[in-house]
Amino acid sequence: MTAYTDIMVETLQAQEIWTYDEACEFASKHGLSNRSVISKIKSLGIDYEPKARPAAAAVVVRKSDIVANIATLAGVNFDAIEGLGKADKASLVALRDALRPTEAQMAASLAEALAS
Repeated sequence: MTAYTDIMVETLQAQEIWTYDEACEFASKHGLSNRSVISKIKSLGIDYEPKARPAAAAVVVRKSDIVANIATLAGVNFDAIEGLGKADKASLVALRDALRPTEAQMAASLAEALAS
């Protein structure tokens, strides 16, 4: 026994393309699951546009890259502080950010360089 009446099937076929939101609305209206309606749409050969997937997460920064950045900021050889890579990422980011010169420090360095 099918959960879809002839009228429901005709309603589905009357539309050339179904979006995820439209399928969910149809499912809610007829007491069906979203997956059931989407499956029925596909089995009837009707075009279906799935919901947009969320954008990929931001670029992942490896701990070794953060340690390399710390080495550059501290003016030391990477090999000398490579063991920092075992620290947790939040601590490494905090250290890197603490070593980064502030805008005021950068402006002072630039002014000093221009004065000499």
